Amino acid sequence: MILDLRGFEDFPASVSLTSGPETISPFAEDVTGITQVRVDLTIQKSGDEFFCQARVVGEVSMECARCLATFPTEISSRTSFIVTAEPTRASGKESEDREEYVLINADQVADLSEVVRQELLLALPMKPLCSEECKGLCPRCGVNLNTKTCDCRVKRMDSRWEGLKDFLKDD
Repeated sequence: MILDLRGFEDFPASVSLTSGPETISPFAEDVTGITQVRVDLTIQKSGDEFFCQARVVGEVSMECARCLATFPTEISSRTSFIVTAEPTRASGKESEDREEYVLINADQVADLSEVVRQELLLALPMKPLCSEECKGLCPRCGVNLNTKTCDCRVKRMDSRWEGLKDFLKDD
C-alpha cells in the first residue's frame, strides 16, 4: 500500500487508500481470504516529517472456531505513525519516543504495507465466530449443528459419579 505525498500542498490533509486481494495476501492462519483493505489517513506536516493518524479496515474471510465454516467479516483498527526521510529513525535505532516510523524515499513516496499488516493482525479476534449463536460441530459425528441435527447422544457424566453408574444397570 503506497502513500504518495507529492500531491499535498495544504496540511492537515486527508486521503483514503484502497487495496485489493492482488496486493495483500492472507496475513494470519485464520484469514482465508481478503476482499479489500482500506486506510483512511489524516496527515499533519512538521518540518520534513509527516504525522499520520490512520483507520485501517479489512474486509476478510475467516474460519469459524466452532463450526469451521468460512464467513466474511470486517476488522478495523486505529494507529498513528510518522513518515520520515531519516533512515536511522525509521530503522528504530534512535526511536526513544516509541513511535512507529515509516521511511519515505526521495520521491516523497512511502510504503505502508507493513504498518497495515501489523494493525490488521492486532485487530483479529482471538476466537473468530460466524455468529454468537454458533452451535459448532457434533463431537461424535462431526456434523455442523448450525445446518443439521444429528441423532448422536452425548452422555455427559461427571467423573466423580463414575463409581455409581453400575447401580443403574438392570441385570
